Amino acid sequence: MVLIFSAYPGNRLRYTLRFLFEGIVGVKWELTKDKEVFEAYKGPKINYSAIQELSGLRIHPSGILRQKGIKEVGVTATTWGELPAILPTKGDLSFDLFGASFYLLSRYEEYQPHRSDHYGRFLAEESVAFQHGFLGRPMIDEWMMKLKKEWLSQFEIETRERKYTFTATIDVDSAYAYRHKGLMRTLGGMAKDVVGGEFRNLKERLLCIFTSKHDPFDTYDELHAHHQKFGTKAIFFFLLADYGLNDKGVSYKSKPLQQLIRRLGDYYRIGIHPGFQSNSDPIRLKEETERLAGIIRKEVLLSRQHFLILNFPETYRRLIDQGVREDHTMGYASQTGFRASTCTPFNFFDIERDLETKLLIHPFAVMDATLSRYLALTPEKGQDRIGLLADQVRNVNGQMVILWHNESLSEKWEWKGWRKVYLRALEQCAE
Repeated sequence: MVLIFSAYPGNRLRYTLRFLFEGIVGVKWELTKDKEVFEAYKGPKINYSAIQELSGLRIHPSGILRQKGIKEVGVTATTWGELPAILPTKGDLSFDLFGASFYLLSRYEEYQPHRSDHYGRFLAEESVAFQHGFLGRPMIDEWMMKLKKEWLSQFEIETRERKYTFTATIDVDSAYAYRHKGLMRTLGGMAKDVVGGEFRNLKERLLCIFTSKHDPFDTYDELHAHHQKFGTKAIFFFLLADYGLNDKGVSYKSKPLQQLIRRLGDYYRIGIHPGFQSNSDPIRLKEETERLAGIIRKEVLLSRQHFLILNFPETYRRLIDQGVREDHTMGYASQTGFRASTCTPFNFFDIERDLETKLLIHPFAVMDATLSRYLALTPEKGQDRIGLLADQVRNVNGQMVILWHNESLSEKWEWKGWRKVYLRALEQCAE
């Protein structure tokens, strides 16, 4: 057991210690503010205070874990040996390991004033991790692995060895390219093809609708075959929002869509993909969640926000109110890497309420659209990026998660040449 001394053992510190020691290292810990108890302990102990006279490994607090509410935090960079770090302080470590982990994990910077993109999303480029060059690394996990290797290894203490895992997650924004869209949308699509001179596209549309020609977005059998080949765990998230500018999926009333969801549900976990407008409208979120629950005939426990719209703390509070237990939105659209600087699932901490919730957050490392659309990488360069990220996660025995779309296996439009990338990703990331 690791004993930690702190004169201010609040919720923030307890939350952080629970994640670091139980979630990553797998070791028991206790927190005390009794100096005599701390000094008498003979096992591994950490003095998390400014009191220099106490024994044990000393980590000097930066002050962030003593705060209440949201305050401006000046974040500067430092290094801990060969590792980048933030919140430098004077102690046996060169920085406040616990405070830095909380800052990154809680997404403290996203509560503070920041620039957003045209969808209102926090910019990856605004993040401390991007600006200090460690967005592509699960930094918190690396810190704890270094602590385990260099300090905990000095003691005879039982630790739980964790294993690398891999999960593929599939967002179904539009289940079909041409089929099951309804009369008005089909006519509108045909008119758009004609006006744009896309007669080859028009022909394919008509053949898909009126003959047995395969719809290009119907890649589910192919996905399933790949998953079976590599023993891949996968989750499918379905968009069931009302039609709108940014919500253009197949109607939730469509019988073929409902049959598809149930068929995939025989093999995979199914989650809701809340529509663009539902992020600011809890009534819409409730309606969409109830639609999926009615289709799969059980509670909806998993979610990922459409367009990765994530506003703190409102988005997570609304999901909790709907009974969602796991969210998979924690990642960026414009950059690959680790938004919360970890590849380990963690509970959402509501900073404004100073409360750890039961909502479990699963970070993802890379999205197909990030590689092709935002970073404009070739399929080959995209494969290289996925391999590098998987290596980073393997180094800390973490959870590798990728975000893909059914349409990116279609070989249509922007996705020409990308079908092979998913198959290669399953090979690169396999457990």
